[in-house]
Amino acid sequence: MREQLYEGVKSRVTKDILVRLNAFLLSYFGWMFFSILYIYIGRWSIDVTEQFLKLPFTSRDFVLAVLNTTKSIPPVYHLLNAVYYLGFAGSIAFMVLYVLIYLKDFQTSDELLARYFIAYAVAGAIYLMFHIYAPHYVYNIPGYDTDSLFTRQEFVLPSLHNTFAAIHIITIWKYRKRLGGKALLAINTLIPFATVFLIHHWIYDVLTGFLLAWAISSLTNGWIAKIPETLYQLEIKSLSAVTILNFLLAAFLLLFALDPQKWILLLRALLSQP
Repeated sequence: MREQLYEGVKSRVTKDILVRLNAFLLSYFGWMFFSILYIYIGRWSIDVTEQFLKLPFTSRDFVLAVLNTTKSIPPVYHLLNAVYYLGFAGSIAFMVLYVLIYLKDFQTSDELLARYFIAYAVAGAIYLMFHIYAPHYVYNIPGYDTDSLFTRQEFVLPSLHNTFAAIHIITIWKYRKRLGGKALLAINTLIPFATVFLIHHWIYDVLTGFLLAWAISSLTNGWIAKIPETLYQLEIKSLSAVTILNFLLAAFLLLFALDPQKWILLLRALLSQP
């Protein structure tokens, strides 16, 4: 009887993890699909870059001074580069792995999931209304990938890199005395510096990202996901298959995001074949 009870609890915990893991994957899919659709629907977004450049700390001289200072210290430059390019998808993956799979902290996981969804929705709505271009794009500074969906040049204010970094810091703060918590805090603390010192973002992008993260985190404090009981009736094998399928889709989307134009051309070529 005790063994059956243990197996039942273990099965439910496993299902709790798999259901939430798929929800995290779906939230990321939604953002990636929005990024792709933005190629078409973003044409109605108002470009306010010219007005934005009237603010302090947006001049070409300031931007170049920041970049040249960063490049003058190669170890710092390469570290911040790694942090920036791994900082969005990577920090999300590390957070989910640590909170959901390692700690099995469903309360914190649910709060994190809600924060992701709201951050995507708010940032997406803002980008649809107006946009500002990144510093390196505005001043045509060479050496930056302008084709990747990871670095959309008009997705800068608010900065999702920094919104998510701040959300992660707020969410993981309770585990700051643990080794994993310390590592996640260190990674996410470096992200704002990487975005500004490598001139992917303006200082104002960081500030608005932090403000958005604080507002969302306050709103979702104590939020718990209501998972339909019908999902618990599914076999673990079925949920595992869906999870694997979603991971494969995530891998494809990551490859697509690296060079979307290449994949679009390939798709068009395949569709044009008799």
